[in-house]
Amino acid sequence: FISSLYVHLQSSIFSIPRLLRTFIMLFTSAATKMLGRVARPAMLLRSSTAGSTSASSSSSIRSMSSSSFTFDISDSFKTHNLDSAPAESVECSKEELVGMFELMYTMRRMEITCDNEYKARNIRGFCHLYDGQEAVATGIQNAFDPEDSWITSYRCHCVALARGGTVSSIVGELFGVKDGYSKAKGGSMHMYSKEQNFFGGAGIVGAQVPVGAGLAFANKYKAEPGKPMNVAIA
Repeated sequence: FISSLYVHLQSSIFSIPRLLRTFIMLFTSAATKMLGRVARPAMLLRSSTAGSTSASSSSSIRSMSSSSFTFDISDSFKTHNLDSAPAESVECSKEELVGMFELMYTMRRMEITCDNEYKARNIRGFCHLYDGQEAVATGIQNAFDPEDSWITSYRCHCVALARGGTVSSIVGELFGVKDGYSKAKGGSMHMYSKEQNFFGGAGIVGAQVPVGAGLAFANKYKAEPGKPMNVAIA
């Protein structure tokens, strides 16, 4: 499923509507195998309106059911010295899946554009890209709460986007404009937004680990007794 999806992601001429339909069909097929039951995607037919001359108005498109899918993830992790283990299954709706796909697709298009601009020498300095790792940031973001803390390595463009940044602010940072994500002071490796609990990219390999440990300790220190504690990732 992921391999098939990424083949389509890598094609710059693949249209967004067709890509979304392909994603939905691929996911439905994967979900069918995982759940061990037959799930036929519903067929929706666009009815042509009076006076309409659009050829697409009568085209058929495939759509998944609006119900949620449950996935068994019990074999995906092991725990160590935890008071309680995470849930061994997860539910995901069609809307959530499409939202994840749209985020990954936006990440890929943004990074490929930055790659082209860097090779054309319009982006100066460093340009550490994240294409090929989109699913990592997207998965973490969907498991996180907005109040959780995130610090990452020098490949931070897409993490900044996942945490709530915009394509224009991230690309603007690479071009060194004042409306960039870090006001043109950070560049490719040092995007930062405390408002979004994103504590930046670290230019030194592994330098985010001790800072991430500090963020985790701060969350533990500030946690109210009896209430869930926010987490941190580095």
